[in-house]
Amino acid sequence: MRLRNYEASDAKYIVEWVKDEITYYQWCAGLLGKYPLTEERINIFYKNMQQTNAYWAMTAENELGIVGHITLRFTDQERETVRLGFVLLDDSCRGQGLGKTLVALAISYAQQALNAKKITLGVFTENISAKKCYESLGFLQDGTRVERYQIKDEAWDCLEMFYVPQGD
Repeated sequence: MRLRNYEASDAKYIVEWVKDEITYYQWCAGLLGKYPLTEERINIFYKNMQQTNAYWAMTAENELGIVGHITLRFTDQERETVRLGFVLLDDSCRGQGLGKTLVALAISYAQQALNAKKITLGVFTENISAKKCYESLGFLQDGTRVERYQIKDEAWDCLEMFYVPQGD
């Protein structure tokens, strides 16, 4: 698997993978508006975010084609902390370790290309498989919960996790 820069034509895959409202909110917490998701909204959002020069939308490919998606962004003015987000895989690829590979590639990119000293992410407590994936890569819970997200008629807790690259 390899990561490459997101292209507008990749939006069709993301829309296909976000098949239901729960998946949509687990993926983006509603940051792209109401469900259902559209290619146009994804592309407008990324175009606006990438103008900050502190945001990277990435697409994962392997021999099967496009299989995943992830974003990275700086969260501090010193450009030392990178936050991972919008982690998503093609459903047909689940259970093959590709999620772990995708996040590992993003960690590597954050360290090597962006010189990250710390990497963070948030994961909804209900998303147990994602939490286990992140922990298996060395992410730790920082003991806090981000504000609760109001998702339809429910309140979802989001755990903050962090990773400090080895040698720092």
